[in-house]
Amino acid sequence: MPAITPGTPLQLLVDLFRTSMGQAFSQALGSSWSVEIGPDDGSAFGETTPLWFGLKVSGGLQGNAAIQFRTADALLLTQKMAKEAPDAAGNFDAARKQALEGLLRQVAEAAATTLKTQVGDLGIEIASIESPAGTGVPVNLSATEASAAALPVQLWVSAELLAGLPQPEQSTVDNASSAGANNMDLLLGVDLSLTLRFGQRTLTLREILDLSSGSVIELDRRVQEPADLLLGDKLIARGEVVIVDGNYGLRVTEVCDPNHSTSAAMLTAAR
Repeated sequence: MPAITPGTPLQLLVDLFRTSMGQAFSQALGSSWSVEIGPDDGSAFGETTPLWFGLKVSGGLQGNAAIQFRTADALLLTQKMAKEAPDAAGNFDAARKQALEGLLRQVAEAAATTLKTQVGDLGIEIASIESPAGTGVPVNLSATEASAAALPVQLWVSAELLAGLPQPEQSTVDNASSAGANNMDLLLGVDLSLTLRFGQRTLTLREILDLSSGSVIELDRRVQEPADLLLGDKLIARGEVVIVDGNYGLRVTEVCDPNHSTSAAMLTAAR
């Protein structure tokens, strides 16, 4: 596995897939999952017939990618999706393969949503394949559920796909800007409170005083519309509300202009 240099297209794509896979697994499996870069020896994929799923990317970005699982891990994931007890002797049949393809489709859709702001609309087709073809780069990942053993996953990215990704901007940084960056590093560990807003409604003082237990307030947003993510009174992102391990969460679909503000005088329904 090649070294993943920060600020390169490969690092951008790997981080995007890691985040998207963790979010999709957490939502579909009903527990908290994280995905990190795994060991680079590839020894976990020593079985004769690994499972490969190909991703064909079209639109604003062209190329292929592929994801490899061990058969036992693919069986375990589909059993968790179906809320079945783990059974290593189970059969990974066509129905389970289709279910896993659906899970990977959620991963691909989340990644495409993020990439859309940089490369435009994308189409991603998911299908079971024998193995990836052509020149590409393999990256070993490790998917982990809380208090459970890690599952190895290999991501393969074609050279064509990497070449089409936006290149990071190169700039010369003088001593003053370097000092400013160092000062910013001191602030990166500061905790900030975020608010998830489902909608808002302006009420008169009389209407507020008339509120009681059981009162229903109709908000200005339909169920299918994205919710707002606020930092203070600043709208910083929008996205889809999801449930992660029994808690509300937000899958970000749009990052907003940080200069956009929202009136603090509005009644906000948030968690």
